[in-house]
Amino acid sequence: MKKEKVILYISTILALAAAILFFFRWNPENLLWRTETPVTMSDIEQNKAVDFTGSPAGDDIFRLSGAEDFENMLNYVDYATAKPIKAIPTGVYSLKPWESYFSSRTVNGRTGIGRRRAEVIKSATGLVENYNQYYLLGLSDGSYILAQLPQSKAAAIKKGKSVILPIGQKAGIPDAARNYLADICGEYGASMEGVLYTLDNEWYKEHSFTLFIIRFAAASVLFFILAVGLLLTGNKVFGIKEEDERAV
Repeated sequence: MKKEKVILYISTILALAAAILFFFRWNPENLLWRTETPVTMSDIEQNKAVDFTGSPAGDDIFRLSGAEDFENMLNYVDYATAKPIKAIPTGVYSLKPWESYFSSRTVNGRTGIGRRRAEVIKSATGLVENYNQYYLLGLSDGSYILAQLPQSKAAAIKKGKSVILPIGQKAGIPDAARNYLADICGEYGASMEGVLYTLDNEWYKEHSFTLFIIRFAAASVLFFILAVGLLLTGNKVFGIKEEDERAV
């Protein structure tokens, strides 16, 4: 095989791998989040029929300082926020509530219902679509709790940034997730009696396709830039242009 083709194949593969990683690990939700006034306890008390999960937390929203605070919360009743010092990915994911339980498939130009998606999956790569990851959040007293939060928030926490989570509620954990989470929760002393859920399901349902298109477009641009850059660099390093000119 000629050197030109080898360089072309390698450049394409490396650029594609980088683009795929970027697509799955970057979330542009920060670009679409509208500017909202933080929600206060007064707002919650005056609008009891409204679900404020995922809304920006006002200063008077109860802030969790440890696992005990979380354990005292009532499921799907109490609201709270937190300022975590750590966000540890567990590699365990649950199906996003706004996603269909069934995948779609196209046969002979007709789109129909495909396989039923698993409610919970485990992945070591993080290359997962349609699922929300469970994280172990380290709180100020050194204890840990399970949480599901916006991907951009988790990334910021892992970089050491100061992040106040959106308003969350204590939600239940499927049995399948408990089985996967047992070891890592045992390692960090985290309870599996509930998860702090801080995602605004309605917002993500409305914007999920837009987020997908933005990620796909950005990953495509990255692919072409890297592919061309690697190809030109490879040709220069191995003197492909010079060889072609001498051949002429």
